[in-house]
Amino acid sequence: MSAVPIKSSPAETIDHAYRIEANLGAGAEGDVLQATRIADGAQVALKRLHLHRAADAEARARFEREARALNGLTHPHIIRMLDFGFDERGPYLVTELLAGRTLDKVLADGALDPELAVDLATQIAAGLGAAHAEGVVHRDVKPQNVFIATTPLGYCAKLLDFGLARFFDRDRWAEKESLTRDGAVLGTPLYMPAEQSLGQKADTRSDVYALGVVLFEMLTGTPPFDGADRMELVRAHAMAPRPALGARRSGLEACPALEALLDRSLAKQAERRFADGAELHQALVALPRPATRVC
Repeated sequence: MSAVPIKSSPAETIDHAYRIEANLGAGAEGDVLQATRIADGAQVALKRLHLHRAADAEARARFEREARALNGLTHPHIIRMLDFGFDERGPYLVTELLAGRTLDKVLADGALDPELAVDLATQIAAGLGAAHAEGVVHRDVKPQNVFIATTPLGYCAKLLDFGLARFFDRDRWAEKESLTRDGAVLGTPLYMPAEQSLGQKADTRSDVYALGVVLFEMLTGTPPFDGADRMELVRAHAMAPRPALGARRSGLEACPALEALLDRSLAKQAERRFADGAELHQALVALPRPATRVC
């Protein structure tokens, strides 16, 4: 991720603990900034809400929910939280600073090498499995929420943005009330199973479906179902058969085990899918290698 240096001088400080160095990116909800931790000079990423969003109670609650989730999750394939606090502008969240790009930026260049796609899906499933084991459902697994970090040992996929997470045990996670009203639809329709798009409660199998969509997109360059009309998209997720990999990427052949894995991950009925991220991870690890080839 390229950084844009902050031009103001002296650099802004947050809570007397972090000095802002550069702007890493901005979204609808807030900014992600590169900062120096004043206590020891460490470089970190600092996320905070836009001013107008910081005044919104629901936006703040979602931001705090992400911090609560990340604080309880430690795994190589989940972004690591370092700190959470408040200053005069509102809440801020500090995480490890990563070098690389989000998966959607990687996919903007086209479909991935098939074996790389399977490897990344295996890493993402491991992170999801760890979250599910702790009673956390992500509910918004998509390329924008996966960071492909470059490291001295290669690449590492990390799950981001737990702002829509659902906790099985709200008492354990210190969540006073659910932010999800009955029938409320949270997530991104391109990657959501039909039951989630229809406002039913998402569970671990909803995350499995979303990762199945992401794997299909990594392999072919496009998600299995697309369309500008939301209801058509929901109907496709509910009823349309999964497109063949070769129909979306000429010459792509997958072994029967990978085809079966995709079919199970993208099953229309939740009870037919892998139970959770850990079960999907086991199936990905067990695939024969190479699992695909491009003719």
